[in-house]
Amino acid sequence: MPREAVITGIGVVAPAGIGTKQFWEGVSSAQSFITPVTRFDTTKFTSKVAGVVADFDPTRSIDPRIIAQTDRWTHFDLVCAREAIADAQLDIAQEDATRIGAVFAAGTGGNEFGQRQLHLCWEKGPRYVSAYQSIAWFYAASIGQVSITNGVRGYGRNICAEAAGGLIALAHAAKIIQQGLCDVVIVGGSEASIAPYAFTCHQASGLVSSEQGPFPYRPFDATRSGPIIGEGGAVFCIESKEHAQRRNAHVYAEIAGSGQSFDAIVSREPASDGKEYARAMTKAMTMAQISLDDIDWVVCDGLGTQEGDISEVKALQQVFGSDLAAIPASAPKSMLGRLFNGASTVDVAMALLGMQAETILPTVGFSQPDAQCLLDCVPNTPRSASVQRVLVGARGFGGFNAALVLKK
Repeated sequence: MPREAVITGIGVVAPAGIGTKQFWEGVSSAQSFITPVTRFDTTKFTSKVAGVVADFDPTRSIDPRIIAQTDRWTHFDLVCAREAIADAQLDIAQEDATRIGAVFAAGTGGNEFGQRQLHLCWEKGPRYVSAYQSIAWFYAASIGQVSITNGVRGYGRNICAEAAGGLIALAHAAKIIQQGLCDVVIVGGSEASIAPYAFTCHQASGLVSSEQGPFPYRPFDATRSGPIIGEGGAVFCIESKEHAQRRNAHVYAEIAGSGQSFDAIVSREPASDGKEYARAMTKAMTMAQISLDDIDWVVCDGLGTQEGDISEVKALQQVFGSDLAAIPASAPKSMLGRLFNGASTVDVAMALLGMQAETILPTVGFSQPDAQCLLDCVPNTPRSASVQRVLVGARGFGGFNAALVLKK
């Protein structure tokens, strides 16, 4: 029989806070952590705000030599991995390192580091470009550095599926556990896209909001105008249930089911019919062997565009039918901005901490219902509730769809 995969550790770096305690205090306060960008001049940018991770100092826990070789995105993953392993109280030195794996999602890679080196190449010439440019921008840099730093010598895999990547990485890690290839997998993903080059790329999509008000990112609200760029991510320690029980580890939840699909269309936004996204969610629930009324909370993708949110509601209607109105379905990333590759890992962190605190996190800034987005989106205020099973959904640019069922 396949082994159960359980989550025993969480590490998070996000605009709402660094570390699970500060992060949970932040998101449960239901405020917006989207602030003006001060890291560079935004005069020529239409978007001037972002979900920024403030007071992040990698020197507190990362060797300065590694910091010099890597990008802020990798610094996020290294800090998150360290916290997840510590939270799980896992002593890797006492484990068989060949039975510990790493699965990470990666997005646009080392933007900030890469941009600095491109400027040097243009202004001074190739001789001034750091030799570390060859690896710091690379989408596999984080999984490599996390594995080296922590002595992980087992299975390794890197996933590239934009905002859906985190859920796919978690599902893949669970599969590795279930197949008996590893006892422990360190899994996660983040993004550090608040740099001029990355900002430009995201704005070129035409989807990013130019609003600067107190709640500029409002998924499912009738006045929504698109996502706001954010940075951060999360990492998890996943183990076989037997391994976790042997060392008396605290278990947040089981990864009970997963599903993924692909839209296979040419579009800036997800497929308008939501059909493939619905299929991914249905596959996750079927694998978890649960019925529709077993779901206590849906953590939505919440793209925040007019058509993107309508297509997500269509997908949810295909899955839940008339029962949808009775299920809380919120987009708490409205507090943080859209973290792209880090979006779904942070969504999972919010789901796990919400399960533990018996709290459903809200969609902030919601004030005007949209007749085409009829959801119980838990507007503006957290809701106390018994949360035993959560469905987390995510969509990545290019047509990626993913879903994960977490069971307490």
